[in-house]
Amino acid sequence: MNENWLEIANLNDLIINEGKAIRVNNLSIALFRLPDDQVYAIENSCPHIGAPLDSGIVENKTITCLWHSWCFSLIDGYSTNCPNVKVQTYPTKIDKDKVFLLI
Repeated sequence: MNENWLEIANLNDLIINEGKAIRVNNLSIALFRLPDDQVYAIENSCPHIGAPLDSGIVENKTITCLWHSWCFSLIDGYSTNCPNVKVQTYPTKIDKDKVFLLI
């Protein structure tokens, strides 16, 4: 199976602990750069009522939606409020300060 890694950002353009919304193949994706320079990519819509997650608060590899405080793991997308609810996550990798996303 061919992997489709797309270059989506420069690492230095991502602010630590702040989200950045991007569009890839008609998908809205939120990127988050953490202090250890890991970059996480998740679906940019809270399943509760569709709030954009890129504007949420990042803490301990978790994003908290600003609208109603639903929380999601940046690692696997599962909600800490409702264990059966999750958002899609996407693998990322960094190569020479370029951020790539696997779709």
